[in-house]
Amino acid sequence: MLGRSVGITEQELISMETPDSCPSFNDVDKLVLTYSENLTATNVVGDEVYARLQKAFSNEEIMELAMTVGLSAMVNRVHATFETDVDDSTQDFVSTLTCPL
Repeated sequence: MLGRSVGITEQELISMETPDSCPSFNDVDKLVLTYSENLTATNVVGDEVYARLQKAFSNEEIMELAMTVGLSAMVNRVHATFETDVDDSTQDFVSTLTCPL
């Protein structure tokens, strides 16, 4: 998985659904996960989350984050549409999660 290739631990991957349960996630990590979840699930970023983003990031960084989350959502929708095959090691890992990533 991509996360592993950039150093995200197994515990962090598992904890993305409940970031408060992962001691290695700092406040900025949790904010990025909250933003990503909100944008992906509802396409709405509330004023409170946006205000927190402005405190943590520059406008350029918020734009980069928005583009990254948006691009990931687009790619995921393409894969879902065409039911793209997943390699065996990823499938084995995802099948052990309570909420597949």
